[in-house]
Amino acid sequence: MNKNLKSKTLKNNSSKSIFPDTTDWSDINWRKIKKSTEKLQWRIFRVRIKNNYRQVKRLQRMLIYKKSTLLLAIKRVTMIDKDKISHDIEGFISLGDKELAELFDTMKTMNIKLHKPKPAYHNHIKTKKGKLRSVGMPTIRDWVYQEITRMTLEPQFEISFEPSIYGFRPNRSCKMALEEIKKIITSTNWNWVFKSDFNSCFDTISHDFILNQMVGFQLRDLIAKFLKAGYLDNDVFNSFGDGTPQAGPLPPLLANIALNGMEKALGIVHSITEDGDIYETKGKYRMIRYAGDFLIFADSKEDIEAIPNILNPYLEERGLKLDENKVDITKVSDGFDFLGHNFRK
Repeated sequence: MNKNLKSKTLKNNSSKSIFPDTTDWSDINWRKIKKSTEKLQWRIFRVRIKNNYRQVKRLQRMLIYKKSTLLLAIKRVTMIDKDKISHDIEGFISLGDKELAELFDTMKTMNIKLHKPKPAYHNHIKTKKGKLRSVGMPTIRDWVYQEITRMTLEPQFEISFEPSIYGFRPNRSCKMALEEIKKIITSTNWNWVFKSDFNSCFDTISHDFILNQMVGFQLRDLIAKFLKAGYLDNDVFNSFGDGTPQAGPLPPLLANIALNGMEKALGIVHSITEDGDIYETKGKYRMIRYAGDFLIFADSKEDIEAIPNILNPYLEERGLKLDENKVDITKVSDGFDFLGHNFRK
């Protein structure tokens, strides 16, 4: 990175800086920071399409160590998720502009590969139904490094994710998943639906399977440390046997990486252009997955009832099981619920 960038200013006599000194966090040119980072992520995505893994690694290394990546990670996790971060144990009681700049000044001298994640602190909160739910609170440095890891890893895997995955992906939404369901059920070929999710998905996903998907990734060892960091509940340490942490920006991406492959197991095949656009889909099933919840469509009840046996090898490889209490086989004309909506042919 050119050292002159630190003192660079915008045109029209604007004084906004690209990189901050401790006192001018509020004057950072966030638009330029975001644009620079996204441009590099897009380059990673493009060379990954061409399977140029040497270039992927080179560009990922650039992204990991760019100061703009660290700045954007700090901004995202402290502005959006500041109530979920356990920052007080690291000396950051408040997170004003001065403290954020000090955090940046501290972390820019650290080596992310040498970072040792701390156990997350668990708080118990009441849900709308009155039940207690345990929520993990990683430290602020852990949260920032998770975000940097996610920003670097996501462009590499986006091209390999199956089109039926909608949750926790860039430029995809719940609304898009709902529209695709409408499109499927208006066809005459899909008269039955299999609805289910994975039993304790985040608690049981195999660590080995996740790590085997990212051999060669430069922050693979850090991901392994995050998976084994565990958590403190009432000051008692609990380790993760398998599964992923349930807090932070990284676990949803790791879950998508681990769960990818269900379409392949079902024999769904897409013909895709060089730019990643689908122009034809074949197979006797269609699928929609949002996080751990999914729908599988087929023409006949016989094909639908065969799904658990078909998915067994896929599930066993990942250390997963279907939640038998949530398995529901329904005729599309009778209607079914998904993502808070009711669908009926």
